[in-house]
Amino acid sequence: MAGGSEHGEMNPFISYVDLFSSVILVLLLFVLIMFVNVGYYMQFNSKQVTVAAAASSDTASKQEENPVTFVTLQDVTKATTQSTQETGENTLTKSTEKTAIVDYKESDLTIVFKNNDYFVAKDAIAKLTKTMEKILKSNPNALFVLSVGDSKKILSATQAKQVSLGRVLATKNTLEATPAFKNKIKISYKQNESNNFEFGYLKVDVK
Repeated sequence: MAGGSEHGEMNPFISYVDLFSSVILVLLLFVLIMFVNVGYYMQFNSKQVTVAAAASSDTASKQEENPVTFVTLQDVTKATTQSTQETGENTLTKSTEKTAIVDYKESDLTIVFKNNDYFVAKDAIAKLTKTMEKILKSNPNALFVLSVGDSKKILSATQAKQVSLGRVLATKNTLEATPAFKNKIKISYKQNESNNFEFGYLKVDVK
């Protein structure tokens, strides 16, 4: 506190005791604020650690409840075959190597399919080959144009085109196995829109 002199005059300077007390109070206030901040920071970090540990525990428990299942190629093939069997005649047949049921019309060199299989039966191919050989004997310069019609019993247009492509290529390769027909067969993808063959057809035209 400010003191007076012997003659009653006021001391203009703050005493050292008052100054030291003010400094101590300021330091105590600063330390108190620091302790409050440190405590809040530690409490916040502990909550974050608890949440992260709980999330990690939940993830581990879910992984244990839902183990990974490995599927082999055999399982996939089996499932695909079973699915195809259930869809019926409106999709591709389950075995592409199965010979198709067909009718052979010798008068116009047409093979009419009775199902959605790819490969023409050997007896029908033999009849067609015999007819073409007769034509080739009478006209050695004859050129055979093999055309194909899509099956109307396949709902997917893409699958219908795939079946037609497989049929025409397989038939062409089979016929060209006969040396006389080598380089004598061409393919035409132009279809006859007026045909009434539900499962598609193959037709040979002579040029």
